Amino acid sequence: MLTENTIPNEEPVLAVGIILPEDEKREIILTIPGDGSYALQCDGADPIALLPGASIRVHLDENGRLRVHTPAAGKEIRTVDSVMIAADEQTDIGPRSGLVAHDIIAGREFHWKKFIDVPLPGTVEIRAVDSTLVMINHVRFEHYLMCVATSEMGAECPQALIEAQTIAARSWMLANVEKKHRSLGMDVCNDDCCQRYQGTLYMTEQSRAGAEATWGQTLLYDGSVCDARYSKSCGGVMEAYETIWGGEKVPYLIVKRDAPDDDKASLPQLQNDVVFHEWVSSVPHAFCSPHVIAESELKRYLGGVDEEGEYYRWHVTLTQREMTEQLNRSLKLNAAVILEIQPLVRGGSGRVSRLAIHFRRKDGVLSEHIVEGDVAIRRALHPDFLFSAAFEVQALAGERDDSPSTFSISGCGWGHGVGLCQIGALGMALEGYDSHAIVAHYYPGSSLKKLY
Repeated sequence: MLTENTIPNEEPVLAVGIILPEDEKREIILTIPGDGSYALQCDGADPIALLPGASIRVHLDENGRLRVHTPAAGKEIRTVDSVMIAADEQTDIGPRSGLVAHDIIAGREFHWKKFIDVPLPGTVEIRAVDSTLVMINHVRFEHYLMCVATSEMGAECPQALIEAQTIAARSWMLANVEKKHRSLGMDVCNDDCCQRYQGTLYMTEQSRAGAEATWGQTLLYDGSVCDARYSKSCGGVMEAYETIWGGEKVPYLIVKRDAPDDDKASLPQLQNDVVFHEWVSSVPHAFCSPHVIAESELKRYLGGVDEEGEYYRWHVTLTQREMTEQLNRSLKLNAAVILEIQPLVRGGSGRVSRLAIHFRRKDGVLSEHIVEGDVAIRRALHPDFLFSAAFEVQALAGERDDSPSTFSISGCGWGHGVGLCQIGALGMALEGYDSHAIVAHYYPGSSLKKLY
């Protein structure tokens, strides 16, 4: 694991959570690759050599302890507390190489959630936590980064984008700010709440080259590693850190046009609803806009679990019944009818950080409910998690009474919009910018340093 509050001077080994307690897994199926040398170790006992191509099954018994089924042992190994499956130190990393873990969640708690088989390099650890299984991949940091770059974005991306994504991912990880899973012995998890890591499933020779070309290169600001946040699309203006996560301002995560630094266009005041309406109703030029890369072309560049869709400007419509059911489900309003959805506070990209829901309860009482925070607002308004919080809502009047019949939501971008805009960085790469120029644009005032 990473050492807290320490900038490493040599390549660390990461502990990456592949299966978390909330996944509620009681059984894990693994397949040994046909061309590698692996060994099984239970509770620190002597390692058992595993046969190439063998299937390993680990499940919890009624007492919350592990049972392991493997052809190498010739029978079931009963009631152990921990399992380690390690590759020989000479085993190299390559696309789709490693121990295969089956039915792993990608898009945990998001609308693109699916189950995929993930080949994992390095060592896998399995143990029980609160009557469910967890699985951790212990992997060299630069090998991890070779996998992240093309889990986040597709293999066809230009090399400058892959290098910039790798630098951002390295910096974010080493900043180690959130520590969401430290209590479980994990530096990070495998999914969107941290960074996408799908093992070597989407690793390519290009992503390997991206890590090798930027080996150890990390973004620093005032002597500290940058908390290099990123999202899929800012929608034309990057958002400030404090709008999304609160707390102190971060000097390199600021509101900024996603356009050339010498662009003379002024920064629109998107905190204002009228200005935001004009912004969301238009398609202004930006690195992440269709002026640089057409929406129809994006799918070839996106990550393997991303959905095809409109990323720069999007539109969704919910009927009164759909919206009422959604808000009753997500916010437990007990509403009979939704009357108005009113943004109260916007950030510099137009993202809503405070929202008022006006409604009539089932007992006839008029009520208001306040929702705060990017994730809470996006989760509240749509069953599939709203693409971003940079939106406006138009309530279309019904014919029979004064309540709206339909809610039309128009928005900008995908994700929180802070730091590197992945589609914008793609646009920059396609226009000939190198990786250093890309990270300098999205993390203004930062500098690059090779740590090891």
